[in-house]
Amino acid sequence: MPIAIRATEEAIIRLLRAGHPLPGDVVNRELETRLPVFQSVEAVPVKNYGLEGTSRIVVARGRKDVWFVDIKRRSAKVTAKDGEAFIDMRDKLQSRYPGQKVTGWLVTTADVDDKAKTLINAKECFATAGAAKR
Repeated sequence: MPIAIRATEEAIIRLLRAGHPLPGDVVNRELETRLPVFQSVEAVPVKNYGLEGTSRIVVARGRKDVWFVDIKRRSAKVTAKDGEAFIDMRDKLQSRYPGQKVTGWLVTTADVDDKAKTLINAKECFATAGAAKR
């Protein structure tokens, strides 16, 4: 059953709570990605994590894993600079949760530049382009 990824906080929260594996075509991988079991999934302002900006991210915390989802709703392509900012956010969250593995997932309604994909994949994070706006 194909999963349609929607670029809304509510849809991402429901998806992470359900815990179904993410198909490979959704996260740019050969195989599906199994989600860990999360104790809490919530949308929080990035300022709560000492990051600049007024946006919010979805943070899912489990015993061994922490996932965060950065949602970019826009028409302009996600550039390498955006990819670097995403990885910087992941690194800051990793320093906040030293005993857990932090995985980032960038969900965008636009396309993702190849350099940005390479940066994100190098840190074992995920990027989903072309998500539905609703």
